[in-house]
Amino acid sequence: MAGITDKEVRSLIARAEKEGKKLTQADGTIPGLTLVASSSGTGSWRLRYYAGSKQKEATIGQYPAWGIAEARERAKELRRAVDDGVDVAMEKQRRKQEAAAAATVDELAKEYFEKAEKELSPHTFGQRKSIHERFVSPNIGAYRADSITPALIVDVVKKSLAAGKTLPNITLTHCSLIFAHAVGNAIRENNPCRDLKLSAIVGKQDAPKQRTALTAEELAAFLPALDTIPRQYALAIRLLLLTGVRVGTLTEALISEFDLDAGQWSVPWERRKNRRHTTGPFVIPLPAEAVEWVRELIKLADRDAYLLPVESRRHSDARNSMSKRTTIGDWLDKVQGCGKLWRRITPHDLRSSCKSWLSALRVDYETRQRYLDHALEGMDAIYDKADLLADRLVAADKWMSCQRDIESGKESAKVIKLPSAA
Repeated sequence: MAGITDKEVRSLIARAEKEGKKLTQADGTIPGLTLVASSSGTGSWRLRYYAGSKQKEATIGQYPAWGIAEARERAKELRRAVDDGVDVAMEKQRRKQEAAAAATVDELAKEYFEKAEKELSPHTFGQRKSIHERFVSPNIGAYRADSITPALIVDVVKKSLAAGKTLPNITLTHCSLIFAHAVGNAIRENNPCRDLKLSAIVGKQDAPKQRTALTAEELAAFLPALDTIPRQYALAIRLLLLTGVRVGTLTEALISEFDLDAGQWSVPWERRKNRRHTTGPFVIPLPAEAVEWVRELIKLADRDAYLLPVESRRHSDARNSMSKRTTIGDWLDKVQGCGKLWRRITPHDLRSSCKSWLSALRVDYETRQRYLDHALEGMDAIYDKADLLADRLVAADKWMSCQRDIESGKESAKVIKLPSAA
């Protein structure tokens, strides 16, 4: 029987794409050699054979990278192996698994990061990359992934402790995730981090910092004191307190995200922390006074693309986003009266204060959750897609009015109080 020609190959592939279905044609010169044309317009060479009573096939390669002559030569080799009793498809899979098992920890981490970049926030992704580069790669990065023992992981975690008391937890989490990736891809049979407990490795850790929510008395001193720091930082702090956004959300905000005529700020989906059950941007309604704050910040930005411009890294055009985030925290410490008239606070405590005051102002739970772009609980997180934009604007106006009353010392502000500091 004459073999398939190049013209017939191209014709079969074109017909499969036109008809929108898979078509096959045997070569005729090598038993089992078959061209498989897909509906997407590609063709691949495969060898069909029997292993016992079961029909199987082994992929040789795609056309035209594998021409007819090359495909026939490879098919002859595989056919000889089949005649010798080798299950060539299983043998190929075994070699593939052996190659994967020989991957180093650094190679494994590279695969994991390609997947994780789509799932993690930019800040968390950067943090995990840093942890790997600082502690994991220098110690076990060159080791084969299938050779890593719990003892090696313990050593890595202990070394991270010298750089900061919060780093061992992040390091162990990172190691656990990359080896979970290894198990899921048949590179390892088990996760060496599975039975490791952080407390057993580095001892009991300090309790997480309790979030601070400023009371009415503290806000009455804090808000006027913002006039003692540079205007752009004072406005940034006021925006953080009003909107409750995370500090990175504001420091990375582009001017193009703001529609001031509509009184809205649209945070792109890629920068939302709550991305699992959300699509599209997070739209933040802005009261009229907040719109004027943003207008002033735009003028202060002096035609920069960012609402809060920062100096780029030295000898680089890359934006140093952490400098602005850190500076806001520094100015919170420098505001006159910090530690005397109000407790020391961080940028995230402004978010805590916002959430607490929304509760004190009797804003309902669903609106509070949407206000801070928090996920709802249980099945609500999956099915409830209402953005409650109008309700959130009412809540923002209410919270803004409350701040004005507190700052001006009106008696009405004293009606609602948060628990005083202990």
